Amino acid sequence: MALLRLSKAGVEVIETVITTRSRTAGAPLSDLVLPSGTVIATVVRDGQPTAPEPDMRLRPGDEVLLVSHRATEQDVQSAFQ
Repeated sequence: MALLRLSKAGVEVIETVITTRSRTAGAPLSDLVLPSGTVIATVVRDGQPTAPEPDMRLRPGDEVLLVSHRATEQDVQSAFQ
């Protein structure tokens, strides 16, 4: 879901939630193929924002906040789900 659009900067903040059925559940962040122009801003785990580290593995229930100037919500959902 798009949480924020910064039209002057041309970026969106997009959230996706990892579920038990997400193909990225258990994957380290370094293995993810993100849409072009997209970065992971934070992973919210157990209600706490966490700085993303390459070896961090996504877990069901994690909320991933991404910043993108190119990707759509659908692009992000396709990359994670």
